[in-house]
Amino acid sequence: MNRTLMALGFALVCGVAGAQANILQLPLINDPIMNPLIAPDLGSILVNKVIFPGLVRPDENLQPVPDLAKSWTITNGGLVYTFVLRDDVRWHDGKPFTAQDVVYTFKTAIDPKSGSRLASDFNSIKSVEARGNHTVRFVLSRPFAPFLILLGHNAGILPKHLLEGKDLSSNTAFNRQLPIGTGPFKVSRVVPGASVTLVANKDYYRGDPKLAGITFKIVPDLNTQVAQLRSGQLDWATLEPSNLASVQNVPNIAIKEANAIQHFLVFFNLKNPLFTAPKVREAMQYAVNRKAIIDGILKGYADYPTGTIPTALRTYYDKSIKPIAYNPAQALKLLAQAGWKPNARGTLVNSKGEPFKFTLIVDKGNATREQAALAVQQDLKKIGMDVTLQTLEFGTLVRDYLIPGKYDANLIWWTTPPDPDQYSFYATGQDNNEASWSNARADSLLKRGRETVDPKARKNIYNAYQRLTMQDPPVLVLYYPKEIQAINKDLTGVPDLGIRDALRYTERFQLR
Repeated sequence: MNRTLMALGFALVCGVAGAQANILQLPLINDPIMNPLIAPDLGSILVNKVIFPGLVRPDENLQPVPDLAKSWTITNGGLVYTFVLRDDVRWHDGKPFTAQDVVYTFKTAIDPKSGSRLASDFNSIKSVEARGNHTVRFVLSRPFAPFLILLGHNAGILPKHLLEGKDLSSNTAFNRQLPIGTGPFKVSRVVPGASVTLVANKDYYRGDPKLAGITFKIVPDLNTQVAQLRSGQLDWATLEPSNLASVQNVPNIAIKEANAIQHFLVFFNLKNPLFTAPKVREAMQYAVNRKAIIDGILKGYADYPTGTIPTALRTYYDKSIKPIAYNPAQALKLLAQAGWKPNARGTLVNSKGEPFKFTLIVDKGNATREQAALAVQQDLKKIGMDVTLQTLEFGTLVRDYLIPGKYDANLIWWTTPPDPDQYSFYATGQDNNEASWSNARADSLLKRGRETVDPKARKNIYNAYQRLTMQDPPVLVLYYPKEIQAINKDLTGVPDLGIRDALRYTERFQLR
């Protein structure tokens, strides 16, 4: 074994500092699904950003720039997008990348039988066809303002020659063990519950990556992540405010703040009659002391919410909306209007004497989310709700509770594209509408918003949507967080972006 291979093996097995072997080490909180069409969670998305490039990727202003596509034209009033593809791209198994792979990916993405979680992102596609090996033509059924943005968000391209005719969800060999992409790094080893090891793709179309490899380590507990950052076993991670003090004085760690297009929230399962009435969900906005959560648990590293569109989307966020302040008396007044009143013991009951009782689930291992869930539970108990708190492993929570809808309430978060389009998250029946919220007016606004190209008109539409969600909240938005990154000072070449978008540029990364 030569010295390079010895160093690589030592780094992977023993977890020494990544710089010794030029291997970047990053944490995940769960085993990933390495298929961008069906991946439901952040851990999967982070890995997929590296393995599966898209037609475009976001620049530091979050605007689309070429990736697998060299260029594109938009014609016919915004209905036709023609992409010229690179002709020097190969899949990790050596097969050439062609327009047929793009056609396969997007036909599968919009096929309701495929299990794709991107269907509502791209349901405006009327047709997609290859024009030779290196040109793809999309025809849309209607103008779709966020089309290019969404192409660079989670829409990695998949290999037709390996996946055509196969069921995506059950293809464990591809999704869990050996995915084949076109990215700067390729999977060499997966140890379930422990790590995903990537090595440099020497055939990458932009030239040899500067890193020898990337190891994604499964580290569900944030305190363990912090300990591994301090010891050099991790090079880059996002932190919660409560962990900042633990790393701020570590000599080789820099702290970086990035705008996060996220909203942390509590999903209420609206198939549960407890939460059906809008007044109940409106009451909960008053019942939870979100300022205390932001000031105390988040240490001020978050903005106070007014709906699901975060402040990071400055162009579209309506600053004129008055936030709903903590007001338990108003919460009880609204609940009374919905048929819920405290009994002699202070328990909230309906006209039949049945208690307002439910379970709130949250993923374990992240102190901020666990503490926020505890704060929500305590505030709701103060107005008479009987709330049980349950912590679960993140993978279990998503797979067994959230996706099949087997939950009452769930504290989680959404990271949305750098565009105000939230159709797939909150329109009736859409892929990511885990709360099963349905509001005809919202459906209309969200549909018009994605079909309207003029920025001023779009702003008016999303401002109206934001105001609507204050009266009929689809979820309880708790806060808009700031992304706090702890990063090895020896890591260079990282663009000034949130971690998930920055991972589109791993070929530039280098550990000095």
